[in-house]
Amino acid sequence: MLRMNEIESGYIYHYESPIMSHGSLGHIMGTRFDILIMDKSREETESIWKRIVDELMRLNKMLNRFDPESEVANVNRNAWIHPVKIDDELWSILLDCRKYYHKTCGMFDITLRDFSALALSPLNKNVSFKQKGLYIDLGGYAKGYTLKRLLEILHSYHVDNAFIDFGNSAIYGLGHHPYGDSWKVSISNPYLKGVSVGEFKLTNTALSTSGNTPDYCGHIVNPHSGEKKRGEIIICIESDDPLEAEVLSTTMMASDHLQREYIINKFKSIKMKEFNL
Repeated sequence: MLRMNEIESGYIYHYESPIMSHGSLGHIMGTRFDILIMDKSREETESIWKRIVDELMRLNKMLNRFDPESEVANVNRNAWIHPVKIDDELWSILLDCRKYYHKTCGMFDITLRDFSALALSPLNKNVSFKQKGLYIDLGGYAKGYTLKRLLEILHSYHVDNAFIDFGNSAIYGLGHHPYGDSWKVSISNPYLKGVSVGEFKLTNTALSTSGNTPDYCGHIVNPHSGEKKRGEIIICIESDDPLEAEVLSTTMMASDHLQREYIINKFKSIKMKEFNL
């Protein structure tokens, strides 16, 4: 039996056998969002979905630099002119990004140019830019951070089994599939239609994927050299921490082999696979 409830610009379908709900938003944080929630009633799932949609909209409003009304867009627009006071959550996020910048020897850089030109004043939680033209881009961080927030919501409703998918690039498998002991994820070759390059089995694990496609190439930049990463390559990072997976998939894609070796030693819990297509 199938029921549907429209919420904002997305929807949620509820299936009775097996008990499963599928929620979807066609466009959020620059991509499609899907979630499968297992073993919850229609009423419970609708409540969970409402919380999830609200959180997705809230975080998009804060972190999306392409939204002129977002908090990050306000920083990018004004921080060269004068210090910009930000809220506690964005302040914590920028401190976290600075931590990852240092831990990756500068390969994770939300300015894509010079993180040292991003001035963070702890006295009033102000942000200012020391270079004209600098801006903050949280594209390699936001989806991982959002996954962590959504997992908190799922845990608060005692959801044991669920599958979250941000446009096939940021994924989390909570618990397991109803007909297996994990959630199986197949990675498609974007250059050969219908061809899979690998499969992952996720159980309380995140998977983040970065790479080039025929239509989207050169978007990942080495912050040290400014060189755009080209070539038919996919990097997959598996980690218990969805934020760590998201940060490192972008970082590893931008890095050379020596840089990757150094960074991997700093993050011993991750698993990385590189596919040369």
